[in-house]
Amino acid sequence: EDIKGPVPTVFVQPRDERRSRHIYACTGDIAPLFKDGLKFLRDHRPFYFNPTALREIRIRAGEGELTLARATRQSPWRVTKPLDLATDPKAMKSLLEGLFELQALKISDRASAPVSAEATPAKSSQISLQAFDSESESTLEISPPATPAARETRATVSDRPDVVFDLPLKPEADLVSLADLPLAINDLRDASLTHLNVASLRGVLIQPATGTEILVTRTPPSPWMVTIGGQSQEANEERLFALLKAVTEGRATAFETDAATDFTPWGLHKPFLKLRFLGEDDQGIELVFGLDGRGGYFVNRRGTPAVMRVDPALVASLPVKSYEWRHSRLWSIDRLNLLAIGRKSGAEPPLSLLYDFNSEQWTATADSRDLTPLLIPERANFLLGILEGLKVTRWLSPDDESATAALARPSLVFKIIENTTDDAGEISGRVTREVILAPATTGANPGFYYGRLGSDANPFLLDRETYGKLAVGLLEE
Repeated sequence: EDIKGPVPTVFVQPRDERRSRHIYACTGDIAPLFKDGLKFLRDHRPFYFNPTALREIRIRAGEGELTLARATRQSPWRVTKPLDLATDPKAMKSLLEGLFELQALKISDRASAPVSAEATPAKSSQISLQAFDSESESTLEISPPATPAARETRATVSDRPDVVFDLPLKPEADLVSLADLPLAINDLRDASLTHLNVASLRGVLIQPATGTEILVTRTPPSPWMVTIGGQSQEANEERLFALLKAVTEGRATAFETDAATDFTPWGLHKPFLKLRFLGEDDQGIELVFGLDGRGGYFVNRRGTPAVMRVDPALVASLPVKSYEWRHSRLWSIDRLNLLAIGRKSGAEPPLSLLYDFNSEQWTATADSRDLTPLLIPERANFLLGILEGLKVTRWLSPDDESATAALARPSLVFKIIENTTDDAGEISGRVTREVILAPATTGANPGFYYGRLGSDANPFLLDRETYGKLAVGLLEE
């Protein structure tokens, strides 16, 4: 009696034997699901396929025609037409997922929703899929939109010829649209500069047009060595890692051409930089970098006609200066010969820490006052350990103006005093080395600090964490 109007009700009778005598009264009206040819129950996806079983994808879109294929189910996808190119795995994953999840906003019978007369092969787009175990393709024919501002466009698929799909043209919430699909060759091809087998790499030759040639080599299990101007030393492996990361993970921002015969327009006929990588099998890869008249940076893999545009930041990250390849280890401190560590922090008076190797004891003084009772020996030992293994983050140019300005007002200064010994191991004198440090930026927590060792021409960068360890408090408060 408290119900104001009729409640839509459906009576349901199960067909299984154990419940065939049961009748359920269910609220809700599901009758529309069974009207209009079951259109509400029909699959709104034009494609239904197993992505792992696909052998070939053909695409005809506004950017042109291309074919993607693979030899086996385990083989990587490649562009096979119009050129043979490697694909970007992420782009292929996006394409396959997008095609699988593509859904129509609505579907209609072709008789009641004819396809526009504009949908001629010359004007329509096409996506065709073929599986390994099939001789036929499933082809989606996409009509051009009715207007440039249209939200959707009509399409048909060969597997369901009597159905018209209204597919979303532009991004829609919770739907994959045609705009979300990477359908152009440059969207799908591999944009990596090169693929190096780093494990088999044995040498890198760096040839700047206006700088010194740098040769980095290795014969396992020996460490990497760098040869500059005929002089060899242990290489800075952090810089080697940065170089390899740039050329293997760095990506082209655009593809200029795949058929260059004259490289002059991109400045590649007179490259400003050449990088050659040599593997253990004597197979070499050479990248040449050019600069056009408008400030654009380009790269070509020697022996190919392809030209790619690259970000200037990627080029700037390449360590091509000789000083960048100096070993990151700042110095070598010998505890056996260590006499004292002097530290001056900001406006505080200089603190002198005398060290006796035999007893491993410290003596602390400042302003002629004995502060040894206040010294925390564990922290002094910790500081010595940091100084022994001190490594710079990166060496800088001698004319780095920011470093010069900052180091004019150092925030931390260390003086290391050691005995020197002759060939017989006898003490022959003393040596004092000094390093100064200063924040790279103003503020409480700079990301980096500048540093300079004595009269060394090259300043360096030091990370914030290491600086914090060097500035550790040594005295009880």
